[in-house]
Amino acid sequence: MSRQSEHSIENTVSHVSEILRNLGFGAHEAEVIIALNRLESATVSELSPVTGIHHANLYAVLDGLVGRGIVVSSGGRPRVYGFAPLTHLKDLLSTKVNQLIADLKHLQREREPSQTVPALVYTIRGMSEVHGKMLRMLGNSKNRIMIAAPSLTELGDSIIKALQLASERRVIIRAIFGTESTTHGFDIQQHIRDDTMAINLVVDGEEALISMPDLSVCGWVDNPLISLQLESFLEQTWKTIKEV
Repeated sequence: MSRQSEHSIENTVSHVSEILRNLGFGAHEAEVIIALNRLESATVSELSPVTGIHHANLYAVLDGLVGRGIVVSSGGRPRVYGFAPLTHLKDLLSTKVNQLIADLKHLQREREPSQTVPALVYTIRGMSEVHGKMLRMLGNSKNRIMIAAPSLTELGDSIIKALQLASERRVIIRAIFGTESTTHGFDIQQHIRDDTMAINLVVDGEEALISMPDLSVCGWVDNPLISLQLESFLEQTWKTIKEV
C-alpha cells in the first residue's frame, strides 16, 4: 500500500470515528465498527489486537451492536462477527432522525407564545479589531469551522496558525477559497470557487462573521439561529463546487 493510500485511509478512519462519536456511539463501539468494515469477518481474538480492546470488554460491545442489528455473528465456536449491510445502518439512523424531527416539530407546534428577542448583528471596524475577533472565534472552536475567503495566504500568518491549532484539537475545518491554497501541513478540506470575495467565518454553528476582503469592517453575531443559517448556506455552496 502506498504512503498516499495509507494517508487517505487514516483520514477516512478519523472522519468516520468523529461522525460515529457525534451520532452517539461510544469510543469502543466506533473502533469495532471501523475494524469490522475493514475486515470481512473476525473473531474476538482477531478483533482485540486490531482495536486495542480487551476480550472481556469486546464481548460487551459486540453484544450491544448485535442487539441493535448493526453487527451479525455466527453461532459457532469461536463466534465470527461481521458488519451488517450498510443499508440497515442507513435505515436505522434515518428512522431515528425522522422520529427526532417529527418530535421536535410537535414541540414547536405546542410551545407557548413568547416575546421575540431581536438578534443583534454587531459592526466591528478596523483591521486589527476584525482580525482579533476572528482569532478569538478560531481559538474558541471546539467542533467545526466553516470559512470562505479569497485565499488562505491573504488571511495572514496568525489566522493560519489559529486554524492549525484548531486542526490539532481535531476541529473539522472546511473552506471555500478563490484560489487553491497550501494547507501548511494541517488538515483542511478546501473547495475552490473563483468568485469568492468576502470573508465568511462560522464556528460551531454559534458565532458568525462576514467581513470585507481587507478586514476593514465586518458584521459579527453570536446568535445560533443566524449562525446556523449562514453555515447551512456555506455548506450547500461547498458541496456544489469542486474539491481540491
